[in-house]
This record gives sequence, C-alpha cells and structure tokens, in this order.
Amino acid sequence: MKRHDLKPCSLCGKGLMHSGSFLFYRLRLERLAVNLPAVQRQHGLEQFLGSAVLADVMGPGEDIAVPLSAASEVLICEECAMPEIHILAERIENRGSEVPR
Repeated sequence: MKRHDLKPCSLCGKGLMHSGSFLFYRLRLERLAVNLPAVQRQHGLEQFLGSAVLADVMGPGEDIAVPLSAASEVLICEECAMPEIHILAERIENRGSEVPR
C-alpha cells in the first residue's frame, strides 16, 4: 500500500494511527443479490442428475450472485475495529476463509 492509498478511518474520520496503534483494516464492501433464476436452474439440474457435483460440472456455470453496485474499499483504524471487526478477522484467520455465521 502506497502513501497515496492511505485515507482517514471511514468510521471516525481520524488518522489510522490516532490511537497509537500501527494496525488498521482494509475492507472491501460489495453488495450482492442472489440470481434466483440461476439458482432454480442449478437446483433443477441437481435434482435431475441426482448429484450436486455432477450438476456443477454439467451446468452452464452461471453466476449464483450478482453485484448490485461497484465494490468499494474502506480503511478502518484499530480503535474503531474493536471489538466487532477484530473478532471477525480472528475467526476468519482461525478457520481459513470461512466466514462465521
């Protein structure tokens, strides 16, 4: 990350190191919607073939979710990230890329 990529915290508006911590988060925010017709087609093919794996290989490979808007990146200082984002980041780190539910 270069100097020109740094911006104030998206939540508090202060500098990323205002609390003395040299840690911060960069989040990519993207809103998506499920493509219901594609899900229905995929589900029908799964039922017809009797296998989700086979249907995935044989199917058209359609996008199951589509973005509603362009993704944006935000920077969040460590103080604003505590505790919610920090807990989420730890869980993701401990489980690989799986997001907790």
